[in-house]
Amino acid sequence: MADWKEELSPIVREKLARIGELTPEEKGRTKELERLNSLLTHFYKGFLNAGDLYQRLKEFQEQGKQFLLKEAQARLESSFKRKKVPLRFEQGSDGTLTVKFLEEKEIEEKAEDLVLELSSDNFDEAINKHPLLVIDCWAPWCAPCRMVAPVIEELARDYQGKITFGKLNIDENPTIAMRYQIMSIPTLLIFKNGQLVEQKIGAMPRTVLEPELARYTESEDEKETS
Repeated sequence: MADWKEELSPIVREKLARIGELTPEEKGRTKELERLNSLLTHFYKGFLNAGDLYQRLKEFQEQGKQFLLKEAQARLESSFKRKKVPLRFEQGSDGTLTVKFLEEKEIEEKAEDLVLELSSDNFDEAINKHPLLVIDCWAPWCAPCRMVAPVIEELARDYQGKITFGKLNIDENPTIAMRYQIMSIPTLLIFKNGQLVEQKIGAMPRTVLEPELARYTESEDEKETS
């Protein structure tokens, strides 16, 4: 019979060598986490579709394997910017995690819900409340603005917990437009810790906009790991 350690990844074997022998329970959990890693790898490589992934996660839920659901949630949410995942993890009042498969309509609604509707009434509160806030300044008659809107919705979903996104109709809120001298739209206002740090004008595809916004999250990530 092959040694169970040979089935572990090099990283896990290295950790095992440092901490010593695992208990039977730890061995079992480690092997299950390795299987979860393999499952997610197959998903991201396109060998497993979202529906099949949901069914496997649903099995973990029914088996009471909360540690696998929590690990899957963390891994998937940190990878949203590389692949859209039509899943929602919900936590009950008792702390139990459940997973739900989202239909296309629900995915669209979920993304829209993540973009704040801003006005003169809540604008100042929003920029002071959210550490990193990106505001899409638009108007109904602006054709390029309609190109930016879906990009903002995608980024709002993919960067949950890192960047907050909002939208401001400048026709309905001219005082805000005057305050920031918005002469052309679409315009993005980027606030960090309540201060305007950058203003971007014009419609940009995600491939251009995402790296520009992601760099504002890098400094925060470095603080967390230091």
